Amino acid sequence: MLQIDTPPTPVLPGVSLAMLRAVLDQVDYGLAVVHVDTRHLVFANTHALRALANDSAQSHGLSLIQGYLCTPQRCHLEQLTRALGRARSNLRGLLNLTGGGSESTVAVMPIAGLAESALDAYPSNGSPIPCYALLLFAKQQLCDATSITLFANERGLTRAESQVLAQVCCGLRPTEIAARQGVQLCTVRSQLSSIRQKTASSSVRALVEKVSVLPPLARQLSHVFSGLNTNAAAMI
Repeated sequence: MLQIDTPPTPVLPGVSLAMLRAVLDQVDYGLAVVHVDTRHLVFANTHALRALANDSAQSHGLSLIQGYLCTPQRCHLEQLTRALGRARSNLRGLLNLTGGGSESTVAVMPIAGLAESALDAYPSNGSPIPCYALLLFAKQQLCDATSITLFANERGLTRAESQVLAQVCCGLRPTEIAARQGVQLCTVRSQLSSIRQKTASSSVRALVEKVSVLPPLARQLSHVFSGLNTNAAAMI
């Protein structure tokens, strides 16, 4: 397990973190900002904190310990080190993390603007200017339920049609939907035809593609995530 004794890096200057977190909690992606050299967590939205919690770390190989980004597997540590090194060189990278029979991808991107803004906070005294990277966690599902619901309401779909749409976006075939709904196959096909007409979709594939590129809206989240480490919650 990676251990770092470097003192914590100050939080982002001039930014209302409470407002920023409230805004980014509306997006169905985990977003976290870390110091490139120390791996100290500077900011994270609720989705990222949930992903970094110890009980879910096995699914993607990353965890948060005493405010620092860690990974228990050597291969993941090597990936993380390379990706953060690329971020310092203003290059993007991807972490391909496997474990527990699952696979996840995390994008690591440099945040160039913060380096320039840190010049005022860190006068030229020989100390390196802090460099930050954004970690963008993968979506947990292709089409999120919130976006599907809003899309269905906006297009005037009935409740039954909305349920069919959600199941189609989960990859179910009409026969499987009919079995789950307890209706005839012809009923599901009729509903799909109505959905395609109301959404101006030429095919079921076009319908799913249309839903998959909707804005990623997060579910309503609590302001307090019970799984957070107290120190991490206070820092963020």
